[in-house]
Amino acid sequence: MPTSKTTATARRPAAAKSNAPPSRPAVDPIPAQARVQAPSPAPDPIVAEGPRLIDDPHAPEFFATSCCGFSIGQGHVTLTFESARCNHFDPQGSMNRVVVGRIVLPIQAAQALVIELNTSLQRSGFNPSRAVTAGMIPQ
Repeated sequence: MPTSKTTATARRPAAAKSNAPPSRPAVDPIPAQARVQAPSPAPDPIVAEGPRLIDDPHAPEFFATSCCGFSIGQGHVTLTFESARCNHFDPQGSMNRVVVGRIVLPIQAAQALVIELNTSLQRSGFNPSRAVTAGMIPQ
């Protein structure tokens, strides 16, 4: 029994012809050295993914004169804050360092806090790295 082979060849459509002149490379009339860079836009505020943030005006706040210690353990960073307080029962009015609050953060949140705090301080003209090299002693 004779067999026949059928071969199909696909034809490509002919390329569309354009009457436009050949393109030339773009020439920038202003040299790169003479260009003035626009200031960078202000950085966007931190936008956390997930639920929206509700700013509670009654959330507790405290004033601290220093961060007196921290600890890292079990996936968290604990920051302990202090404030100098006068002992009014002492006739000499001695000052005491009193713990006024603690903040416990997951390590990832503590790292983000360090980055954002350093960035904000640098934007405000306070460079933490320069303060350390200048001999600032943490309190």
